[in-house]
Amino acid sequence: MIHIAICDDNKQSVSCAETITDKFFKKHCVDCKIQTYQSSENLLYDLQDGIHYDLLLLDIEMPGMDGMDLAKVIYDTMPAAKIIFITSHLEYAITAYEFSVFRYIPKTVIDEKLPFALEDYYKLYRLERNEFYTIEIKNHVEQLPYREILYILKDGKYAVFHLAGGKTQSVRKTLSQVFEEISREYFCFADRGCIVNLVNVIGIDDASILFSDNQCVVISKASISDFKIKMLRFWRKQI
Repeated sequence: MIHIAICDDNKQSVSCAETITDKFFKKHCVDCKIQTYQSSENLLYDLQDGIHYDLLLLDIEMPGMDGMDLAKVIYDTMPAAKIIFITSHLEYAITAYEFSVFRYIPKTVIDEKLPFALEDYYKLYRLERNEFYTIEIKNHVEQLPYREILYILKDGKYAVFHLAGGKTQSVRKTLSQVFEEISREYFCFADRGCIVNLVNVIGIDDASILFSDNQCVVISKASISDFKIKMLRFWRKQI
């Protein structure tokens, strides 16, 4: 899970950054916890209490301790954390990079620029953490991003991954082994022979689960009712 802090004395700016950030990571199947602050002092207190953040979105011009002073504390105490400055004060940009600030975004273009900054951060995050399933195929290793996995079927002694774009890949493991290795809340058993990535589900009919990639998988009619409950529970959490 990525732990994210957003700090800005403007309530509307905090809400905007939180909405964009939450939407981005849900789209990429990444669990994140976002904590918002309208006071730099409150964020500082939490940092001093040992609360850790992987990513911090900070305004620069704030009452009391400003974003630059916060960046100094973060740089000294959490050198691996990444900072994105979101501010109206462009004149601070050069100084900001002294503290290894990851990105610098003017508030006037936050809707346009923040998703790109989060995309760049996510690429680094994936390199540092396993946000993909790794399988060995003959003489090479292949990584399957979780976002591209639609569903996984049992086929004898193999688990067959059905991916976006109609591609498939298989590994000689049971579905239970694969499920345990993936260990993400958005993957669930649709029935005994099928694991589904709920992020890519767009609906169900009498016996099929429908995916955003115009694909579908048939499961037993006895399992449809239970799967519908799991799907609706997951969708409600995304609202």
